[in-house]
Formats: sequence, C-alpha cells, structure tokens
Amino acid sequence: MRRLVLVLASAGFSACAALPPGQPASLEHGLLIARVEVSGAVFSRFFKFADAGSIVGLDAKGVPLPGQRGLSGPSFNGYVVFYNVPPGRYTLRSASFKARGARYQVQPPPADEAKRSVVLKPGAAAYLGSYRFDSRWPEFWSGTGRAARIVAHWLTPFLRRPLIPRDTGQAAYETEPAHEARALFAVREGLAGTQWSEVAAARLRELGAAEPAKRAGVVRSRPLPLREEPFVSWRDTLKWGEPRRVASGMAWRRPGGEAQIAIFHTTATAPGFAGWEAAVSELRAEAATSVEDRGGVYEVVVGTRTGLAARTTKYVYPQGTLVGSETKVVVTETTIVPDGYGIFTSRLRAPRAEFPRVLAAYREFLLQLSLGPPAPKAPPRQEAVLPFSGGGP
Repeated sequence: MRRLVLVLASAGFSACAALPPGQPASLEHGLLIARVEVSGAVFSRFFKFADAGSIVGLDAKGVPLPGQRGLSGPSFNGYVVFYNVPPGRYTLRSASFKARGARYQVQPPPADEAKRSVVLKPGAAAYLGSYRFDSRWPEFWSGTGRAARIVAHWLTPFLRRPLIPRDTGQAAYETEPAHEARALFAVREGLAGTQWSEVAAARLRELGAAEPAKRAGVVRSRPLPLREEPFVSWRDTLKWGEPRRVASGMAWRRPGGEAQIAIFHTTATAPGFAGWEAAVSELRAEAATSVEDRGGVYEVVVGTRTGLAARTTKYVYPQGTLVGSETKVVVTETTIVPDGYGIFTSRLRAPRAEFPRVLAAYREFLLQLSLGPPAPKAPPRQEAVLPFSGGGP
C-alpha cells in the first residue's frame, strides 16, 4: 500500500511539473528553469539545446526524496522549463533534445547533485543552472546499435522517437546571476500573457536585473546608447528630442503634442526634505483628491527598482473664462523611488485624450533607466610586456 501511495505521489508531481503554461495550480507552486547545450561529436562548434528534462527533489542532506520527480513542460528560447513545482530543493537529473529521428539524453554526474541543487521558494522562480556538454564519439558496436534504432524509427515514424544516451565528457556548469537573468528574460518573453510571466518578472526584480537595452535598426540592429547624467542614465526610447534641464533633473515634451515627462532627484540634504514616509503620505494625499482615479497607489518598475505611483485628474479652467464654459482635463502620473541619498521622482503629465497614447512609451522609458551615478569607468587594460633581455652585439 505504501508503495502505491509513493507511485501516485510521483505521478502527481510529474504531472504538475509538466503542465502546459497557464494559470498556476497553487499559489505555492513555482517555476524551475535550466539551460542545457550539447556540442556535436564531429563538429564541436555546433550545438543542440535541450527542450525537455527531468528534476528530482532532495532533502536537507542532498538525498533524493521518494516520489519527488518531475518532467518539464513546453520549452522557450532554448530553456527547459518546469511548471507548477511545489516549494523545496531540486536538481536537474537529465535533459534531452531531438536530432536525426531520435531523442538524445544527457545526464549530469549524480555524485554532485547536492552541490547543483537550488531552493525553490513558494510561488517563485529559480534557476537550475547552465550546462554545457561536450559530445564524444561512441564505441563502434554501441554506435552501430544506436544507428540501427534510428533507421528503424525512420521506417516507423508513427512510433515514439527512441531515447538514446549521449556520450559526453565532463559537463561545464554555471549559475552566475547574469546567466539567471538571461534565462528569466527569455522565459518571461515566451510566457507573456500568463501568470508565469509575472513570476519570472518578480525574480528579475529580486535580482535587480536591468532590462535588456532596446535596439534600433532593422538589418543591423544595435542597442541604444546609455546616456549618462550625474544622477541617472537613460536611453532615448522616446525620440522626443533633447531634454531641457530643470532643477535637479530633466524634462521632455512630445513633439506635436502637449505630453511632458520629467525625472529628477531630491537629495536628503535638500531644504524641506522630510524622508520617504512623508513622500509616500503626500503621494497618497494627492491621489485621494482625484475621485476619477480612485485615489489608489500602485507599484511601477523603474530601471531595476520598484517605485510607488499614483494618478490624478485635474480640471483646468483657463484664466479669464467662466467656470464650466471651457475645460481642460489633465492627467498626471507621479512615481517615487527610494534611494540611499534621497528620492527619485518621475512624472508624466498630458491632456486626458493624449495620456493613453503616451503611457506605454513612458513605461518603456522608465524600464530603460539606470538610477544613480554612472558606473565608474574600468581602468585601461595593461598589457604584460616582457623585458628585453637578449644579448647585445
């Protein structure tokens, strides 16, 4: 009976991990992501990327747990993805890819499974790592047998592809934050429109990963350059022309329109600076005066940080006109971001009819910002020069 329970638990876990993208089965369930590339045995510069894999759950001592095994679901952009995985510690057990009418499987060394394991928090995303396997040519009789299985599948294509082990050398394994950020960006793009995309985005914010630079050009696209200012660096995604300098900041005006964007930094030493809590209270108070916008405060991502934002709608009556005879409705969204040296503030202001047309461009502009002073320039690389010690004439 106990064995039957374990088998059913294993089947249920595998089914959860392999569920297609959609809504999470539970708020506790999360995502696991891995990247596995395998070089060719003959042409080592050609790679295949795994599109399927399996994981195993481990206890605190690194021992595999009975029934804690799962299969991947649909892959995206060269990354193997496991969906609806309960919280716990996991490691990649195997990965596979399609080639020549077969499915080839690689397996990381089981001896270091505990070292390669990651902890998945409830409702979060985690990266199992980047693996790179160098293929080896199989022995003659082993290769002959595998070739026969492939030919047999060509004759019976309606049957399932044969699973063939791939002979590989020592696998390279990397888990740097840069690798994890690339994986999360790729999966977030592939899962756009699902709640899993938000799970990946939350992990990106936790890492403080900057959005990929927007690119310009069709044939040979290049990333837009990062333009550095003393308190912020920005990319010209707006195409609204050069900003005008204002007190402690910059401002743009939309050509042919009335929309304006401003971003500035208030230092903690500025006169009247009351701190973050006071700024949040003031933001809420301003939002509360706008009945049309429900007085809500919400989160907006600015660069690698998260700020608080509120929207207000005001009716402006031009001077010298009767109230109600001529009305101009202006919508303003203000975002504040805490900083160790003060507070960053960004603001979009536009007539109500124009506001929806520029909001998406404004949010993209905020994502491309790099708050804070520019990173120091790397010192010039010093080439090692050996002293000339040859004997003279």
